[in-house]
Amino acid sequence: MKTVLHLLFGILFLASCTGINSKFEHIDPNGLQIDSVLLSTIANDIEKLPVKLHREVYNYDKEGNETHYFLTKGVVFQSVSEQKAHAIFDKYSDKIIAGNNYLFLTHLDFDETFNSLYDIVIIEGNDPFKIIEQIGTNGVNYDVYNQDVIQQLKAWNQEVAFKFIVIDVARIHAYMGKQPQDIKQFTSEVYEFCPDVIDQGYGSMEEMITDYQENKYFWLWWD
Repeated sequence: MKTVLHLLFGILFLASCTGINSKFEHIDPNGLQIDSVLLSTIANDIEKLPVKLHREVYNYDKEGNETHYFLTKGVVFQSVSEQKAHAIFDKYSDKIIAGNNYLFLTHLDFDETFNSLYDIVIIEGNDPFKIIEQIGTNGVNYDVYNQDVIQQLKAWNQEVAFKFIVIDVARIHAYMGKQPQDIKQFTSEVYEFCPDVIDQGYGSMEEMITDYQENKYFWLWWD
């Protein structure tokens, strides 16, 4: 009798697991050209199904002209813990880029106990500067517009080889592939371009330099 019960429980367990996994095998990529096995693997890893990308963007230029559009060709895994989101980026980013798409984190939020959460987006196109343009990243409170952000990041990229992780309306995070030749000059340029990195972030320029040297992690945020 015990053997029969164990067998029955085993069948029910396998059936339930198959049901769970099958959810990840039939994901709608929303027009995204992506390997279905890879997308299902990421979904299983996150333990969430993605939703269709439908991001509204208002992009402004220096002349005050507004461009309004929606980004739709992609998928979003919503409200993933910061630690998990970074782990997913580290694990799958290169594979996604190889498929002519890009994976990035966006929409920083917090749960009821103030744990950091990010949405994980997989979007068409593997040029991060194009994606920064599409998201409309800016610091308009400091008269820094999207094209200013792109131009400056491209200039710094020649020196430090960014790998962009977080792309949002007023926020950029990236790994630094190498150290700048003159790190004091570099950090001064960053502070001049985005004062909030110290005014509302690092306590001092020295702390900022130490973080760059030890963690090779770069970020901009305009409040």
